[in-house]
Amino acid sequence: MSDEIPTDRAVIDRIVDGHTAVLLVGPSEEPLHVPVDVLPEDATEGSWLVLDLAELIVGIDHELTDVRASEVRARMHRIRQERRGGRFER
Repeated sequence: MSDEIPTDRAVIDRIVDGHTAVLLVGPSEEPLHVPVDVLPEDATEGSWLVLDLAELIVGIDHELTDVRASEVRARMHRIRQERRGGRFER
């Protein structure tokens, strides 16, 4: 996976009780809890956000969201292939 995550980006890790979003901020993935009503309308779990300290969240970084989702899919594909190849004990 790419380790070049800008410090002003955060991914929506999860939504808790429909009211709080847990964001993982920057390359260190520091958790940040924010109300879901501050998120962009089309934001979902896995969306990468552009942060602004004055506004908190400016919008979704669609390009980074797509890149990271592709990396996760590729990693999951490799894991599934390794399991099928008998590399994992059950």
